[in-house]
Amino acid sequence: MSVNKYDQDEKNTSFSLSNYKRGLTYIKKYKSKLIIIFILNCISIIATLFITKILQYVIDDVIPNSDYEKLFIIILLALFLVLLSIIVTKVYKKMLAKVNQNIVEDIKNDLFSHIQYLSVNYYDTRPHGKILVRLTEYAEDVSTLITDKLVTTFLNIFNMLIILIFMFLTSVKLTLIALVGIVILIFIFASTAKIKRKNKLLINNKNSNTNAYLLETLKGMQITQAFNREEKNEDIFNDLSRSWKDASCKQIKFGNIGWCSVQTMSHWVTATIYFVGAMFLYPTTSVGTIVAMGSYSSNFWQPIEDLFKTLDDFINSITYLERIFETMDEKIDIKDKIDAKDIKIKGEIEFKNVSFSYIENNKVLNNISFKVKPQEKVAIVGSTGSGKTTITNLIGRFYDIDSGNIFIDGEDVRNIKLNRLRKQIAIMQQENYLFSTSIMKNLKYGNENITDDKVIEICKRLNVHNWIMSLEDGYNTKLSSNGKNLSDGEKQVLCYIRTIINNPKILIFDEATSKIDVKTEKMLQNLTKEMVKNKTVITIAHRLSTIVDSDRIFFIKDKEIVEYGTHEELMSIKGNYYKLYMSQQKVINI
Repeated sequence: MSVNKYDQDEKNTSFSLSNYKRGLTYIKKYKSKLIIIFILNCISIIATLFITKILQYVIDDVIPNSDYEKLFIIILLALFLVLLSIIVTKVYKKMLAKVNQNIVEDIKNDLFSHIQYLSVNYYDTRPHGKILVRLTEYAEDVSTLITDKLVTTFLNIFNMLIILIFMFLTSVKLTLIALVGIVILIFIFASTAKIKRKNKLLINNKNSNTNAYLLETLKGMQITQAFNREEKNEDIFNDLSRSWKDASCKQIKFGNIGWCSVQTMSHWVTATIYFVGAMFLYPTTSVGTIVAMGSYSSNFWQPIEDLFKTLDDFINSITYLERIFETMDEKIDIKDKIDAKDIKIKGEIEFKNVSFSYIENNKVLNNISFKVKPQEKVAIVGSTGSGKTTITNLIGRFYDIDSGNIFIDGEDVRNIKLNRLRKQIAIMQQENYLFSTSIMKNLKYGNENITDDKVIEICKRLNVHNWIMSLEDGYNTKLSSNGKNLSDGEKQVLCYIRTIINNPKILIFDEATSKIDVKTEKMLQNLTKEMVKNKTVITIAHRLSTIVDSDRIFFIKDKEIVEYGTHEELMSIKGNYYKLYMSQQKVINI
């Protein structure tokens, strides 16, 4: 997927049959079931065609000879064939539906598994609604392309061939009329296929844009209402919806060509068969034969109509399949090397001549170097946008640097297994997320092996146990999406505890207590001193009063570290840190 905004169309994919062949790999483990489905359908169609053959025999032989005993037997046989066709059809359609759902599940699982490992930068630069639609709508539609449409295509072709055999055995001359109609329809489809694909790609883009804006709006609904943006947002959404509608209407116009052509050709061919049979071939061709050919013709055009609808659906669905594979083919930038090491971290961190940019040629960090000793407590301060959070993200290797090296215990982070690295580093950011599950499960997120009793013990030590127990169901209280049923401060307290519970070797607090009142913040810091005693701790804070006890403080400015030392050392040199600290003290005193 190209980097874009909600109102910017994605780059169109080019058609490649290899994408469809790749999609067919999903049916391999269901091959035996699909073969059974195919056989059952064959039984159903042959049973139906024999009913027509019986009708021809009744008209030409049974009725003229007034053989009512034979007629009764034939009626019973016809009823048996009808019942057989109904039962077999019901069985194979049920089987096909189950295979479809299994393939939907397989595609979604593969796609979800892949996006779990895409870099954070992938999600930073793409509207989430455009990713979401591929996991839902696209995956569900594609499954029918791979199974239902594929099976239906084979069945329709098989049905056509069987009917054609019956037609040729009945009357070669009248069958040729039907073949002329097929040639005309193939020409019509071939001349409109490219236009239909182009229109479908446009629909996909407009639908994707609408989904992207919808998700963005829902996530920011409180902001929307706070700034009275409802009407403006309605206008934007209406414009996006109108673009989708216009694209859809354009496609409908060409989409109708297919079934209209088939319907017209079906009636024309059937009428021509009756006309030619009655006017030119009768009496050398019997009435039963003409009636049978008319019936065969009706049966013959039904699979052709289904086939043309399937081909239209193929054009639609293949564009979805291309988008899905486009996502699956997204390169996983942050991954383990083949010889990545599984090391136990002690907690030493070193940045050596590190430069980094989120966007090419726009550096956020420039040639930064510093070292943090194991179990050292350091703080990083600086103005907004100076690169403080970026440093913490690079330690956990959520991004790869442009140049230089980042070492953990003397080992380049790129040489350490990701799951091992991140298991021993816990980062609490200013904006955290709580999941729609119980408080206990949220606290154990990332450390599911810890017992409930241990979690409760830690909460007691941090003096939050009584508060949790005061909630409706205590630790089993289910949180709404992102803990909306809690205050911002309460959410941040839970996220703080979750970070501690992870028991890492390196703890990173990025504005971890910005939404907690000063009293609670000091209480948490005092209570956690013992728990973080043997850990390396990096703290980012705007309230400098919270980090004065740090072993060292780094001041970052203009993409570089310009000062470092203890609070007393930095105050004594009266530089950037001194000015920032004193300005905050003035505000507090006011």
